[in-house]
Amino acid sequence: MVNNKPIRVLQVLHIMNRGGAEAMIMNLYRKIDRTKVQFDFLVHSQEQGLFEDEIREMGGRIFRVRPFKGYNVISYYRDCKSFFKAHSEIKVVHGHLGSCAAYYLKAAKEQGIFTIAHSHSAGSIRNFYDLSYRIFSFPTRYVAEQLFGCSTEAGIARYGRKMVESAKYCNFNNAIDVSLFRFNEEQRRLVRRMLNIADDELLIGTVGRVTPQKNPKRIFELFRYLVLNNSNVKCLWVGTGEMESYYRDLIKAKGLEDRIIMTGVRSDISGIMHALDCMLFPSLWEGLPVSVIESQAANLPTVLADTISKEVQISDLLCWHSLDEDDSAWAADIMHLAQVYCGHRSEYSFDMAKTGYDINETVKWLMNFYEKNSK
Repeated sequence: MVNNKPIRVLQVLHIMNRGGAEAMIMNLYRKIDRTKVQFDFLVHSQEQGLFEDEIREMGGRIFRVRPFKGYNVISYYRDCKSFFKAHSEIKVVHGHLGSCAAYYLKAAKEQGIFTIAHSHSAGSIRNFYDLSYRIFSFPTRYVAEQLFGCSTEAGIARYGRKMVESAKYCNFNNAIDVSLFRFNEEQRRLVRRMLNIADDELLIGTVGRVTPQKNPKRIFELFRYLVLNNSNVKCLWVGTGEMESYYRDLIKAKGLEDRIIMTGVRSDISGIMHALDCMLFPSLWEGLPVSVIESQAANLPTVLADTISKEVQISDLLCWHSLDEDDSAWAADIMHLAQVYCGHRSEYSFDMAKTGYDINETVKWLMNFYEKNSK
């Protein structure tokens, strides 16, 4: 008898909001043949995620488990064992949440489920939280049957160089829907009009969560420097996070709310990329930022910190700076690139299909991988 049911793959994360990993998974989910592979989600938050309604509309299920706190490792592992015993229909577990991956993947593996660990960050140890994360996540490299990383640096940070050089590991590119980001002058005009940006104004922006990792202090300082020294510049800050309200208040206190615009979460990121003239990305650490792949696909010049893996470079649209350089050095390149490319972005082209970041090719590969390894 032929089994026509799709392979059920469980994606494990903290919450399905608009983070980089979450956006990548949703990009894949929208493109995948759901008659053959169907995603379910195990989340570690009682809060409703922004993507949950869309997930349910596409036939996915959302399960919740109590968050992993370290001290509750025994009860957490027990809960995961009970979950996987009750869900024998799940054939693959794809784990994106790193701190507790060793425990939920072990529980899944004991039930004969194929297990994948996926690293999305190349962060180093900076504090006690990072150290505890490394300790709890260390066994993952031995538990998971397959190791993915968004970049070689992200793989080494999570699993160690020896594992990254083994057959058990491979890089998994943060692919995007290239067709959405191909530069569109009409979309540019529409979004700029919505944002009240004049034709003769340069719009400098950043896209990402407002969290310490993204270096919001430096973003604010650069935006402030740019608008105070250039009368024709406005800045756009797209994203949300625990530090958003602080920077909204700071911008207002400095009287800059008409020049530095915080939008919160946006669903039209491709339109934002078309509207900008230059993007800045001074993160303290990253795995491989999807936003920088998107900016290049949109022919948008981007100035970024040299803390970010060079693997993100798929064009000559990137300009690298040290975080030790002062604001004037960053601003000089931001303004230069914005002026050079403004009005000429449609003339710039490179073949995204050859970069390995076209989501259509990635989906084909991933479906084959899931089908081959489902038990």
